[in-house]
Amino acid sequence: MGLVETGDAGVVHTLDPAYYTSDAIYQQECFGLFMYTWQFAGHVSQAPNPGDYFTFEIAGQQLFCIRNYDNVLLTFYNVCQHRAHELVKGQGHRDKAIVCPYHAWAYRLDGSLLRGPNIEVMPESVRDSVCLTSVSTQEFCGFIFVNLDDEAGQWKAGFRK
Repeated sequence: MGLVETGDAGVVHTLDPAYYTSDAIYQQECFGLFMYTWQFAGHVSQAPNPGDYFTFEIAGQQLFCIRNYDNVLLTFYNVCQHRAHELVKGQGHRDKAIVCPYHAWAYRLDGSLLRGPNIEVMPESVRDSVCLTSVSTQEFCGFIFVNLDDEAGQWKAGFRK
């Protein structure tokens, strides 16, 4: 910790500047904090209509949030399950499907597999298990929060009204 004299406030203890600039500390925060806690992702105004989406990053993970046709915001890792290609960029709209630009695998807005080249040769049980990897998503007062932890509890569980 550093010490800073502030005149009328006396001595104030501050974190060492390395805590704000160190890559090693950032990596510790990513894997020890950001991956297991609720993080701000965006605002509902970024995806107001079914099919609207926006991309963002948390702890080095590329994600996108999309509003489905039940008017629910869902968040997925921004990676195709076929060859791990990025699915979407920036902010935009998809009418019926999220289509991978690499091999044209297509996913419904709920993340389930819609179609792909030669998928009919896959056993049906395997086809049914292929889907985008979802991320826990909660809305609060128009703000969207996500948690990368598969076992995350409800964001508002400890929130006082």
